[in-house]
Amino acid sequence: MTLRSLLGLAASILILLTGCKEPDGASGGTSGAALYAYDSTSSAVYVWTDLSTLYSSTATTVAPTKQITSSVFSSKITSLAWGGLCFDASHGYLYLVSDTGSIVRVGNIRSQSGTVASYDVVSFSLSDTGRLTSSTFGQVALDAQNDRLYITENGTSSTQIWVVNNASSQVQSASVALQALHYSGDTGGTGVAAASGSVYAFLLSGDTVGSLVTYSGPRLRKGTASAFTDAGTIIGGSTLLGKYGALALDTGNGYLFVGRHNADAGATTAPIQVFTTGMFGQAYNQAPTSTLGSTTDQADLRVLAHAGTKDWLAGLSGQGTTAYGKIHVWKSPMGGTAAKVVAASPTTAVFKGLAIDGNAS
Repeated sequence: MTLRSLLGLAASILILLTGCKEPDGASGGTSGAALYAYDSTSSAVYVWTDLSTLYSSTATTVAPTKQITSSVFSSKITSLAWGGLCFDASHGYLYLVSDTGSIVRVGNIRSQSGTVASYDVVSFSLSDTGRLTSSTFGQVALDAQNDRLYITENGTSSTQIWVVNNASSQVQSASVALQALHYSGDTGGTGVAAASGSVYAFLLSGDTVGSLVTYSGPRLRKGTASAFTDAGTIIGGSTLLGKYGALALDTGNGYLFVGRHNADAGATTAPIQVFTTGMFGQAYNQAPTSTLGSTTDQADLRVLAHAGTKDWLAGLSGQGTTAYGKIHVWKSPMGGTAAKVVAASPTTAVFKGLAIDGNAS
């Protein structure tokens, strides 16, 4: 065989090997996704097993495909944290986090329906040692590649993120010692997202950032499980950031969605700001690459969730401590599609957390 033939064969093999791999940044489409939401009224997980069917439905009130219940939900998750639901697609686990620091992990979640067997439910908690004064826990995020949970805690004068390592192997009734992720001076931390070792956080305020030109107010930080730095910060008037800063991460395309509660932030522009993960470290005062949402329909946005590698975004509304029963769903959100607003049936349902399984089928 000639050298030219050998080179041609090698090139063909390389094309075959790389052709089977989805290009970096490519979305996994919209098929095969399911939506999970925790109803605080009935202490049940509502599941819509086909998000495409839910989105295309002409009905404005839609009953879930199934409900999942457990006595552990009503005893440990008496009040779900805002954004206190996340999905582990690789293990098939669903995590629920209460605003007081209790955590419930449900196994075999895709096949669950009705009452969950006791061996599929594990409850553990964040240690009482190291908690902030008069604090409340908020959004939870899972870094599936590192089996690590991140949970926001917001106190009267400080904020921190709890890092829970080996989340999938935490045992029944375990107490997780504090491993805190925070930046000195930051306050009002309510949003977190994570993937592949990177952590993103929303903070409402803190010390000024910068040297020749300084910035203050709401900020996004990017870091690792051990630290944030000023260099990895997006802050300033151009960012359009504001209260409460729920986060959702599109890992397939590198988009970070930031929800803003327009009513409480006193804002009148689109309630969702979109940044790329590559923007961190370039400059402080950057405008979002785009904005999403309706100033009328999502003026009170409190929670966001993304399917990760599938092209779905969902959100929840609320005011103060009051949650609502409507769910906002965007199919291919960066393509400019409007949100489908769905009210669950029964209409007594209220939601403070939701998660999307991008590998439902």
